[in-house]
Amino acid sequence: MKNNSELEYWNFIEKYYPLYYSCDEVLLSDILSRKLNGEEISEEDERYIEGWNIKEELLKIDMELFEKASKNYFNQTYPE
Repeated sequence: MKNNSELEYWNFIEKYYPLYYSCDEVLLSDILSRKLNGEEISEEDERYIEGWNIKEELLKIDMELFEKASKNYFNQTYPE
């Protein structure tokens, strides 16, 4: 279960990340998060991420998602 700060983080990304609901990186983050938390993922996903450093890859992807969402937020809030 996600704590409040995690929910706020993901609410921000969901709101400001362009095309959030059709983004492969968002899906991959979800898969890696579930794997890291010991939740079940599909056999296909297991094969895809086999041999990965899950924590390292998740951190990299989530940082990229947050950066893009932040840039979009600032462009919307402070247009030139």
